[in-house]
Amino acid sequence: EYDERVKVTERILDEVRGRMMEEIVLLETSKAFGHKKHAFKLQFLTGEFDMVVTETDKPVCHIYEIKHSKVVVPAQYRYLIDEERCSQTEHRYGSIKSKTVLYRGETQDVDGIQYLNVEEYLESLG
Repeated sequence: EYDERVKVTERILDEVRGRMMEEIVLLETSKAFGHKKHAFKLQFLTGEFDMVVTETDKPVCHIYEIKHSKVVVPAQYRYLIDEERCSQTEHRYGSIKSKTVLYRGETQDVDGIQYLNVEEYLESLG
């Protein structure tokens, strides 16, 4: 019973940390780009892109998943490679120029998806 409570508590804390990280990244990205670019969460009927960044002067966008994890797992970028979601996004916001997972691990490329350390990303915003 105690072990089960610990597991449930840890799952809840992981979820909260993940959502907090998403909100922080979205807020800091919006503040850094001002009126030059727009950053927002994009909801679909099922699932979402944690962040889409569009450029105001041209029809292009960048899509992101934000994970409170230090490890790479292919399921993390499943939405980034979903043809239907990408097609809907491009129809509305323009060509997708990058697909990125922001996470707490090392910056690397995995199956054509950029995995970027979230601290490095936030520091790069200025």
